[in-house]
Amino acid sequence: MNTLSGDDIARHNDGMSLTSEQLASKLEARFLAEPEPRTFAYLGSRFLISVNPYEELESQGDAAAAVYAEDYRNTSEKRKGVAPHVFAIATNAYLHMRQTGLNQSVVFT
Repeated sequence: MNTLSGDDIARHNDGMSLTSEQLASKLEARFLAEPEPRTFAYLGSRFLISVNPYEELESQGDAAAAVYAEDYRNTSEKRKGVAPHVFAIATNAYLHMRQTGLNQSVVFT
């Protein structure tokens, strides 16, 4: 997965397992980030965690969707990283399907 540096919260724990308290603390820090809350975070290479802000954010609007749509159109190996988002998960599943010919699944819980 092509991510921006710092967006995988597990990667910054020196390979050690995160406790519930550490995970909650890292998610809280991302959510309280300026100028806008960072509501999505990767946990490893296959999991996306979302914190529901119960309000509309710029990162959820049409302009943000356009960024992910552009990333979606770029199927080269030299794609720029995009911030964690459900759109990025869909992009990566599609690209993996195109590259391997294998079916893909995305599970929401």
